[in-house]
Amino acid sequence: MLDGQGTTTSGATLATFVILVLVFVVSFAMGRRPKGNRAFSRAWLKEWLAAALPRITIAAFLALGSYLVSIIISDPQAGVRAACNSPLKPITSQPVTRERVDKAAEGMKQLSAAATGGDDEQVRQLFIGSDTHSLTHDIDGRLRQADPELGKQLCMSVVTIENQLTGRIDSTTVQRAADSAAGLLEQAASEPGVLQT
Repeated sequence: MLDGQGTTTSGATLATFVILVLVFVVSFAMGRRPKGNRAFSRAWLKEWLAAALPRITIAAFLALGSYLVSIIISDPQAGVRAACNSPLKPITSQPVTRERVDKAAEGMKQLSAAATGGDDEQVRQLFIGSDTHSLTHDIDGRLRQADPELGKQLCMSVVTIENQLTGRIDSTTVQRAADSAAGLLEQAASEPGVLQT
């Protein structure tokens, strides 16, 4: 955005177009000038294009890279959605039982409370290596068969928490994701075919 608050996809598209136009102009001004043909004739343009094409190609790849980066910056959830296009891999071979789902939902509520209190160490202890985390992976494939959208929402909440734990934790983000995951797990338990007895 022009107000300094970030970027947008439309803004990135405009910037990409401007970059390509500028490269085209610079290539025209500094490139090898065709000789022996009338200026701007078909033969003249073909010769100029052949000389300028390498620079235009490089500029196009650079502009495309800038465009893709701007999309990710403008939409922080883009990477999370991409990670959840397919089900998460199971962590254990344990059956997905009602008891495990209930305990995982409760674990997510405890995780939310720890994040609210700003206890980063407790957040990590409640999630990393716990069955709260394992269950969210173990249930994903079964849940997506019953309700693909519900499964993807749960996955996005889990991946959001995982991403937070790899660096500096944003308590608000973890709290929201944990609260969402707790509610989604409770919904998942009522979906036919998800639980194993």
